[in-house]
Amino acid sequence: MSRKPKLLVVDDESAARRGIVRALGRGYEYTECGSGTECLDVLAGDSVDLVLLDLRMPGLDGRATLDRIQALPQPPPVVMVTADSNLRTAVDAVRAGAADFLAKPYELEELRWVVERTLKNERLQRENQALKATVERLGGKTEIVGSSPAMRQLLTEIERVAPTGAGVLIRGETGTGKELVARRVHELSGSGGAFVALNCAAVPESLLESELFGHRKGAFTGADRDRPGRFREAHGGTLFLDEIGDMPATAQAKMLRVLQDGVVEPLGGGQAVRVDVRLLAATHRDLEKLCAEGAFRDDLYYRLRVVELRLPPLRERGNDVLELANAFLASADSAHPGPLEIDEAAAAALLAHNWPGNVRELRNAMERAAIFQDGGRVGLGDLPAELRPEGAPAAASGSGLAWTPGADFQAAKEEIVERFERRYIDKLLKDHRGNVSRAAEAAGVFRQSLQKKLRALEIDPGDYRES
Repeated sequence: MSRKPKLLVVDDESAARRGIVRALGRGYEYTECGSGTECLDVLAGDSVDLVLLDLRMPGLDGRATLDRIQALPQPPPVVMVTADSNLRTAVDAVRAGAADFLAKPYELEELRWVVERTLKNERLQRENQALKATVERLGGKTEIVGSSPAMRQLLTEIERVAPTGAGVLIRGETGTGKELVARRVHELSGSGGAFVALNCAAVPESLLESELFGHRKGAFTGADRDRPGRFREAHGGTLFLDEIGDMPATAQAKMLRVLQDGVVEPLGGGQAVRVDVRLLAATHRDLEKLCAEGAFRDDLYYRLRVVELRLPPLRERGNDVLELANAFLASADSAHPGPLEIDEAAAAALLAHNWPGNVRELRNAMERAAIFQDGGRVGLGDLPAELRPEGAPAAASGSGLAWTPGADFQAAKEEIVERFERRYIDKLLKDHRGNVSRAAEAAGVFRQSLQKKLRALEIDPGDYRES
């Protein structure tokens, strides 16, 4: 048997509230409040399917209450009820986020129709979101590159655990891509909610609890407004906590209560809020050792580690190194108009490197190589010094990619780009015997663009024509 929709009826006149309840009948569950403040308190601790909100109320009026409702992580639809005959008032309410409005006095059939239509539209939106999540689950958006046995095993484990809703602890060295795995688990879960990430090590200890659980205005110095916190932002979806091994003891205790009771209490008081969140956590630290030393709670550790996924370091992934390198080159900024290739010497150096910084280090190396490559091929000299065998020359000194000593990055890059342009255009004009139209067509640019570049570089195409 399906549950009845829950309606929150907000009006400072009890007779008006009872009139709405009688008119709509027994097909709904009702909560009644007499003020905007009471309405917000109810929404802070419970979820409803629709709010019927009177515009004119003492204290926090309907318009201000609507603004507060819209600021919630997952606001319910609101039908504004107004005795103001001015159409502009209703239009302003809809622009502010109201799903619909009713003007007093209204016909009872009109009330029933508006409520039914609003609930139907909300249900259709949820179904569309679920359908979108299903499409993403089947097709996926987050691409995890790699075909090594270790990565194939990991991808199989992700597909198995994602739909279960179980908590997952992701282990791996720094730079291996733990957040990427968490995003893939979220996408394949089909929850349809938000993915919210927080790096515990990047937040000062004094602010971590506020980031996680939220706070009330005035809870501490600098708290100039209410803040929902990451748990409430992730309600209905996934919260990913990276580097959870760096979480202080006080936050660990509150985390455990949230996981046990599903309730978040903001700093500074206020009503506890029920949340429905799937928690994914990651760390590069030895949590077992931290537990033995008393620096991490055993009970929290076992709550987090329902399922464990281990990300292999890049040095153990074989030819995945070259797959990743080519993927990073394809998305990197480069002056070369076509795809970039890695020559044999550079490929051998990439495979031989130990990669202490893992995938993050490889990405940085390929972005650098894309800048310094010459003619579309990444050679040994284009790689960072630590990747080159001893004695191998750098591109800056041996392949025509030198720049003025002491130049800053932008100036050095401009020198290299201009040198590349000159060499590219020189070959282009030689191949087409100074014919600018054919050269432009071959290069995939407009003739006027090539002519402009020739003038800027002071290149005369006539020098390339046969006499």
